[in-house]
Amino acid sequence: MRRIAMLGVASIMLLGLAACGSGADSDNSKSDEATPKTEEKAAKKEEASTKQDVGSDSDAKDQTDAKQDKEEVTTKEDTPTTTDKEATTSDTPADNSKTENKVATEQKRTATTFSLSADGFKQSAVASKTGGTVSLVYLNTTPQTADFGPLKVTVKQYKLESVTGANKKMDPYSPESYLANQDGFVVTADVIVENTSASSINYLAERIQINGGGISKGASLENFVPTAYQLSGNTAAHNIFPAKSKREGAITYMLNKDNYYTLVHLTKLIVPNPNDFAEKPLATKTPKAIDLDFRITE
Repeated sequence: MRRIAMLGVASIMLLGLAACGSGADSDNSKSDEATPKTEEKAAKKEEASTKQDVGSDSDAKDQTDAKQDKEEVTTKEDTPTTTDKEATTSDTPADNSKTENKVATEQKRTATTFSLSADGFKQSAVASKTGGTVSLVYLNTTPQTADFGPLKVTVKQYKLESVTGANKKMDPYSPESYLANQDGFVVTADVIVENTSASSINYLAERIQINGGGISKGASLENFVPTAYQLSGNTAAHNIFPAKSKREGAITYMLNKDNYYTLVHLTKLIVPNPNDFAEKPLATKTPKAIDLDFRITE
């Protein structure tokens, strides 16, 4: 019996040990099963982290590339091309030469053209028609006005030119031929006729005379006066000055040597009264002509 009891105890102990071993194996099995899962999770986490890092690196690379592209575009835009450089570099010797030649040509053209401007009036409209030597002897730029009230006549500037050795062939029927092949003088006056009234006024500017030494000389609206600078009231009639109008033009006087030496002392410009030509009397400040000082030499 005792032996049987001992065998029973031994059997129970063996069964207990077997159960423990089985539990340990089960625990070990569970542990072994858990380990791959943990490692798999860790691997997945590491892979995700790696992907995130790779993505971050890729994004950073894209940003860097974009920045470099932007800098490259900016650099290309800021850098002038060869065409731009050529366009901005215009002060080459060849260009300067062309500019200087153009300026010289313009100055030459202006210098030989008569006009009613301060500089243009100094140029001669006589030389091209008479030939020979034409010189500016006297120039007066102090304006004088004959004020009749409704009509004002202003001599803005005038000059005296001498003609020597005139040698150009001139039309014998032209009044300008008075100076053909002989020495003489031409007086040119820049005149402004202003009608301040509300109606047209008839006025003959060619009746403005140079007086002195007992002789007088009438003016011309055409002799040695370029068409663009002739004094005219309107296109239909040069002597009709419209209401509220101002007209400017040149009038001239041709003198031979005897005329000049007679007129050179105490010369006057006699400006006729508009009532001398009016059909109906005008309310003028004076019924007479007005004399203006008109010195033609120093």
